[in-house]
Order: sequence, then C-alpha cells, then structure tokens
Amino acid sequence: MRTGAARGCTGHFHEAGFYRSDAEFLGLIVPFVEEGLAAGDPVVIGYDDRKSDLLRARLADASPVEFIIDRGLYSTPARAIATYRRLFEFHLAMGADQIRIAGDVPHPGNGREFEGWDRYESAVNTVWQDFPVWGRCLYDTSTASAAVLDAVERTHPRLLSPDGSRYASGRFQQTSEFQALPPPPDPLETSTPMVELVDRPPFEARRAVIRIAAGRLEVRTLKELIHGVSEAAGNAIYHGEPPVTVRIWASPRRIVVRVHDRGPGPADPLAGLVPATPDPLARGWGLWLIHQLDIDTTIIRTGDGFAVRLRVEIPEAGPPIFPN
Repeated sequence: MRTGAARGCTGHFHEAGFYRSDAEFLGLIVPFVEEGLAAGDPVVIGYDDRKSDLLRARLADASPVEFIIDRGLYSTPARAIATYRRLFEFHLAMGADQIRIAGDVPHPGNGREFEGWDRYESAVNTVWQDFPVWGRCLYDTSTASAAVLDAVERTHPRLLSPDGSRYASGRFQQTSEFQALPPPPDPLETSTPMVELVDRPPFEARRAVIRIAAGRLEVRTLKELIHGVSEAAGNAIYHGEPPVTVRIWASPRRIVVRVHDRGPGPADPLAGLVPATPDPLARGWGLWLIHQLDIDTTIIRTGDGFAVRLRVEIPEAGPPIFPN
C-alpha cells in the first residue's frame, strides 16, 4: 500500500522542491526519508557525498537507506533511467509497495551541464509509470539557473515550497508536449572541421575517427567513440534523409563528431532514452545504444534536419592532436 502524499496514486508520483540553504534542503528531504523508512518503503538516495553526509547526520538510523555511491549513476540520462529501472524491479521482486527516490540531476549549479537532463526529467513521467515510485527532486534556487528552474516547472506535475507545502505546477507539460531546451553549440563547431564526409558509408567515418584519435584516447574510449559514430552514421543513412554529413573537429583537449541528415529525426520524444522496441534485434535500438556509452551524446533538431553530436575529452597528458 502506498503511503504519504502518493497514497491512492498509481505509477510515478513525481515532484520537485525548491530550497536556498542546507537547512531548507534538510527540511524537505529528512521527513521524506524518515516517513518512508517508518512505512517500510525502500529509500534510494543519489546525492553527492556532502549532501549524503548532511542527511546521514540528521537521521536516527541511516543504515536502511540505500545510498548510491556509484558516481556514474548520472553519467547520461539513458543510463540513469536504466539503472533506476533495475533498482525498481529488484525492490518490487522483494515485495515493496512503494519506492522513494531522491537525487541531484546534473546542471551548472552543481558543476555539470544540464544538456539532456531536462528530457530525462520529462521522460520519467512516462517510462516509470509501471512502478510505484515516489520521486522527490530538490533544486537549490541559489545556484540553479533560470533555464533549469523553468524546465523543472515544466517537467514536474507537483511542486514543493521550502516549507513543504505542495501545489500543482500550472506549467507542467506531458512528455509528448515537452519542449526540450536547445543544446548550446560546441565552440569547435564554429571552426572548419578536420574531416567532412558527405553520403559516405559508415566505415569511412570509423576510419577517420581512428586516424585522428588513435594514440590520443584510451583504447576503451576510442572503441566507444568508433561504435557511437558508426551507429549514428548508420541511423542517418537508414532512417534519415540525404545528404548525410559527418563532420569531425579536434583540439588538444576535445574531439567532436556531428552526424547530420536532412530528415526530421525520430518522432518519439523518448528517442535515445529508452529502447525503441522490446526486441534488441529489431531496428530502433541505435540511438539508445549510443546513449549507453561513456560519451557525451546530444541529439539536436535544427531547421535543416537532425543531428547526433558525440564529444570526448582528451586526457591532459595526451599530445596535441593533428592528423597524420
């Protein structure tokens, strides 16, 4: 049986709270955790060490709380969705009636980019509807930007004031209606690319990546970049509209690959965040597979088509990058 404000609800009970200090943060998270523990709910926390320690210090017994220490949890939106889904399935198999989760998605206020995480916050309203999850997302209004807070109001059907009072978001948009924030361009994209391939087979893009990046990236990262470029180029050829253009930029610190076609891109608002079909052998898994890689991946809709951008950082010890 579901407890608290989620009593009587089905699916994902998704809400966001706002605070400006550690005291206000604790005022919103401590009751959420304590009430969940008292009801026998699994409580899953995905905060950084500082916030997790603040919470531990305020709980009479923090041992039942599942603190996720894997810093890779929020490496990409698609991986976070998949990781949480596995956790939900485990707790349901163990007999849970309700699962409470709370964590910080990346944004500039906590030192990360928000790119793509607005889509995540919107998507979980749909993709977690099969689970009795109560998600409480807390945002620090002293550090979160206006653009982030705007997206929060549009992706959470319920909002919390610092005093804990709950109210409906008048700006909430269903996943099918949500307008994601446009991703900022990478500065390298304003320069002349080192490689530009038009309507060429994916193996030529793979070969170009190897020529530019071999010896400058760790082997695992290089393999993932090759995989991602191959999937993106193949998707553009099979699902997009010509011309398909692959551009590669490189600097001493970063490699950027952009695969563009003239088509409108996938109509599914969840594209890349969850598999397109249950069958891994069927078409439609490419974008999701790319988003499972340890690579900064962005899908971009433009006035002249659709693009997938892949970015990797060059290790600081690596030499300057120039083609052979």
